[in-house]
Amino acid sequence: MSFSERDLQSKLDEIEADIDRDNSKSQDTSQSIFPQLDINASPKMRGWIEQSKAWFNSLPKIGKAAVAIAGVWLSFSIVGAVLHVISSILTLGVVGFVLYIGYRLFNSSEAN
Repeated sequence: MSFSERDLQSKLDEIEADIDRDNSKSQDTSQSIFPQLDINASPKMRGWIEQSKAWFNSLPKIGKAAVAIAGVWLSFSIVGAVLHVISSILTLGVVGFVLYIGYRLFNSSEAN
């Protein structure tokens, strides 16, 4: 190995060590930024979850796929229903605001 190759190799080793140090620091900070949340379910709820897991694991592959598809469909249906409710509330608010502005304009022109 020539001198420049050894110099390049030592620089490469230094950079690699810096990267390893930075990675270990970022892993430490990510653990402190995003702490684990422990949810202590009641024994009744744990039993229900375990029964559901056992039932799901006893299904054939086609059954598992059907349950997964039904779960996704149900989730999208719930999200759609919530969005429809929010949309209806916003529409009522806008219509109410427009009616209020119209009433104020009509009422002020009548007073003159």
